[in-house]
Amino acid sequence: MSPTVAFVAEGDAHTADCWSGSGRRFVEAVREAGVGVDLYNAELGSWRRALVGALSYRPSRARWRQTYHIGALPFLIRSARTSRALAVRQDKYDAVIQVGATFLIDAAARGGAPYILYCDSNIAYSKRGAPFSAAGKLSQREYAAALKREQAVYAAADRIWVMSDALAQSFRTDFRQPAEKIVTIYAGMNNPPNAVHCASGPPRILFVGKDHLRKGSTVLLEAFELVSRAVPGAELHMVGPASVESSNPRVIAHGVLSRSTPAGRALLDELFSSASVFCMPSRYEPFGIAFVEAMSAGLPCIGTDAWAMPEIIEDGITGWLVPDGSVETLAKTLISALRDPALCARMGALGRERAFARFTWRHVAGRAIADLDSIPKPGVGAASAPSRA
Repeated sequence: MSPTVAFVAEGDAHTADCWSGSGRRFVEAVREAGVGVDLYNAELGSWRRALVGALSYRPSRARWRQTYHIGALPFLIRSARTSRALAVRQDKYDAVIQVGATFLIDAAARGGAPYILYCDSNIAYSKRGAPFSAAGKLSQREYAAALKREQAVYAAADRIWVMSDALAQSFRTDFRQPAEKIVTIYAGMNNPPNAVHCASGPPRILFVGKDHLRKGSTVLLEAFELVSRAVPGAELHMVGPASVESSNPRVIAHGVLSRSTPAGRALLDELFSSASVFCMPSRYEPFGIAFVEAMSAGLPCIGTDAWAMPEIIEDGITGWLVPDGSVETLAKTLISALRDPALCARMGALGRERAFARFTWRHVAGRAIADLDSIPKPGVGAASAPSRA
C-alpha cells in the first residue's frame, strides 16, 4: 500500500505563492513518485490575519512583515489551527511534513506519525545574513524569543530535511541537533527557462532577483562599471529591479517578469538564451534556486563563496565563486568570462548536466522518499544514520 503523508505549509501548496513555488513543486514530485499527499494550509486568514496584523504592527513595512511572520501570537495561532486540522483526520499518516518552523503541530494531532521539517533556512542562519536578511531586522529581544520557539520545533521533529549542507551545519551548531537527524535533500527548479543558451550577440550578463539588494545588485552594478570599460559592447540585463541607480546606458532593468504571462515568458526565455553568463553575487542566500534554473539553460554562473552557493556552483568547472562584496574580484571574473565565450559555453554545458543530475524536484522527492523508512517512529528509538544522496 502506498504511503500517505500530510504536507503543512503557510499558503496553498497548489499555488506558486507557497514557499516561492517550492511547496507546489515538491508536492507534485512526491505525488508523481506514488505517495499520497494531503495538503494543510497554516496561513492565517480572515479575522485572525487582521487581528495579528494589527497587534504586530511596526512603522517599517519590512519590520512589520517580519514580526507578523515570526511573532509569538501568529506562532501560537498557526500551531493551534494546524493541530486541530490534523486531529480530526481519522486515518493515520505515514509522516507529517512541515515547511519551516513558524508553528508547532502537537504530538497528539500527529497521531504517532514521524514529524519532518523541510527547511531552506532557520532564524540563526538568517541572522548571519544581516543586514540583508529578514532576521537581521529583528531586535535582540525578538530574535531571542524566535530562537527559543524554533528550538522547541526542532527538538520535537524526528527528522529535518534541509536544502543545503551549509544549513545542516547551522542546525548542528546553532540548535545542537544530532547529525543523524538532519538530511540534505536539496531543492529543484521552480520556473526553469524553456530556452537553452545560444548566445551569438553582444556579451551579456544576466541577473535575476526580485529582492535585488539582498541578491547583490549594488555590488554587481559597481563591478559592471569596470566591466563596461574593459569589454566593448558588454550589457547587463537585470530582472527584478524596476529601476537601478546607474547612468550606464548598457544597464537594462526589466523589472519583475512572470512566466504566467506570454510576454513575460517570452522575454525571460530570450534573456536566458542570449546571455553569456548568469551573475547573482548574493549577500545572503537561503539556497539559490535561480542558479539552478540558469544552469538548466546552459549558462555558467557566478555567485559568492558563501551559504549554499559553493554546493551549487563548482568553482572553475560550472562557473565561478567570488568573495562576498568584492567589487574588484567580481569585475575581474566577469571580464575574463565575457572575453572567453568558448569557455562560457563549455562551463554552461557542464552546469546543465549538473542541474538535471542533482537539482530537480524528481531527485529531491526521491531522496525524501528514500529517507522515510529510516526515520525512527516516535517512541521506538533511533534508527541507523541516514544516507546522504
